Amino acid sequence: MESERKNIFSKLLNPFHGKTYARLKRLLGFTPSIASISLYRQAFRHTSAASRIGDPTVNISNERLEFLGDAILDAIIADFLFRKFALKGEGFLTEMRSKIVSRDQLNSLAEKMGLAEMLEINGNFDLQHHTKVSLAGNALESLIGAIYLDKGFNTTRKFVVNKLLKPFVDMDDLEIRNDNYKSILFQYAQRNRNKVEFLLVEENGRSHQKTFAVAVMIDEIEIARASQFTKKKAEQMSARKACEVLKLLG
Repeated sequence: MESERKNIFSKLLNPFHGKTYARLKRLLGFTPSIASISLYRQAFRHTSAASRIGDPTVNISNERLEFLGDAILDAIIADFLFRKFALKGEGFLTEMRSKIVSRDQLNSLAEKMGLAEMLEINGNFDLQHHTKVSLAGNALESLIGAIYLDKGFNTTRKFVVNKLLKPFVDMDDLEIRNDNYKSILFQYAQRNRNKVEFLLVEENGRSHQKTFAVAVMIDEIEIARASQFTKKKAEQMSARKACEVLKLLG
């Protein structure tokens, strides 16, 4: 019976085994349930890799888990901030939550945790360093979704607080930092009576490999340009570059 149990466990882990599985246990701080191993594998599987596995009509990438993890993370962060900043108002709490769950912040957390090395990506996928970091940020949300389905809300909350917030997020620094680069840029333009525009100047690729290039125009002069997987992210990144050019980040 014990031998049969080990064989079943081995099949569930394969090919998610060895160093990767050991790293996952250290990362989580607990042992995943045997029945949920497939969820953790799925959390690191990019859409490009999912197309090679099983029935192509079944979505077994990490996108659904990312959707769930995003919502759970929002709730956990809201609960954490509500308790930590008992005298602060809704506006402050909302802004702090936005900073913590921003794409740049999640990408940074995922990179520090080493999630990029655990991603399952099709070798034909056009990948550069900054895109791999972005995919790791998505995987972090997917991982949170997997933990929630496996262990429930309380364990997920402990993981987020003890493994993400406490070791990697400086609340004091975050409180005084402004990461809304578009807002900074518009405030600058308003003070100086400039006209700011974000123009989609290029769109490349197909499906999950599509990228959007957005240029920041001030008084019809291009100040900066950036490419990302969504228009919103490209706008924010180009705004950041424009803020750097204009020396607005101090």
